[in-house]
Amino acid sequence: MALDVYVGPLTLYYAGQWENAAQKYARERGLPYRMIGRADGTDALRDPERIREGVIAWRTLMTRELGARLSEPLDWDEKSKDYATARPDWDAFVALTLWAAYVECDDLRRPSRLVDTRAESDPAVKRLRAAGNRGRFVHIVHGIEFWFPNPLNFVFDTGGPSGDRVRCGSTVALFAQLQALNEATWKADLATIENWVKATPGKDDPLEDLAKYGFATMHVLTRIANARRMPIKMDY
Repeated sequence: MALDVYVGPLTLYYAGQWENAAQKYARERGLPYRMIGRADGTDALRDPERIREGVIAWRTLMTRELGARLSEPLDWDEKSKDYATARPDWDAFVALTLWAAYVECDDLRRPSRLVDTRAESDPAVKRLRAAGNRGRFVHIVHGIEFWFPNPLNFVFDTGGPSGDRVRCGSTVALFAQLQALNEATWKADLATIENWVKATPGKDDPLEDLAKYGFATMHVLTRIANARRMPIKMDY
């Protein structure tokens, strides 16, 4: 199962009015592309107006539930047609998660290669997730599905738009923690980070190479999210 990361209004996302990286590649080259899913299309609501109403109602409910923990209401432009997306895939994203976890848990020995794409099975990740909102990289390591364009200093669980339970964080905090991770390890400048995006590693490459690719992909997308004041959504 592939992992894409989407930045933009959730109306477009849930209406299916966006292309992932593989879809765009196929379209530009005239190649066929089939997304695995229910062929009859009954698994999702597709009317943008109804979806927008649902997203805004969900956002309002979260704002009410979070109350005084928010410095400002959750808000972004759900009528925008702009979005961005990239495909770090699970190998690179989990490698980034592990890299951050072992920077914080420096008493544990970091693996040299990725042996399992289930981050929750890793001892460093387990430790940090058990600690809740205490930690340097909670917006990286906590298995987040949505990051909102608000300056939250915590992550939280809530009911998602589709009725499932999801974990949410902040694009502002995510970017700050990506910057902190870079300062703690690579100290790469922006040009170097953008070059890392162009070099896609293989799943058997060193963990650090995968982590750099995952980091650079999230760094680029989070900058876009903050500049446009848009949420980030994991897609898999």
